[in-house]
Amino acid sequence: MHVADHWHAYAWIGHARPDDNARVDPTQPVPPLEIVHWLKKHSRHVAETFDNTSEGAASASKWMRAGGEEHEFVSEAAFPLDARMQYVEDDIRRGADVVWGYYSKTLRYVSRALIACPRDGQQCPYGH
Repeated sequence: MHVADHWHAYAWIGHARPDDNARVDPTQPVPPLEIVHWLKKHSRHVAETFDNTSEGAASASKWMRAGGEEHEFVSEAAFPLDARMQYVEDDIRRGADVVWGYYSKTLRYVSRALIACPRDGQQCPYGH
């Protein structure tokens, strides 16, 4: 299993889940069809980058939580943020990707992702 040297954070919010034509276009800021394809997007689409240190992991976790607090999940009672954050923190500890795609209580489609980098066969958006 690949363990991240760092994670790139991506965020996108829209009125609905984007259609597949937009999702395969790396110039678009929308969530791609495949998780690894986030790294094909231009670096201007990277919201933040977190290194794989205790401080970086804590900041990455806070970034995910902030998005969940700002854009509350439509089914929050069924799958509360604290429960989702347990999965986030476990994935971060393992150096894995963290990906959320959901509808908010305001009926916006919310995508937040922490993408492990570098990866075999995929260059870092910053050329590292």
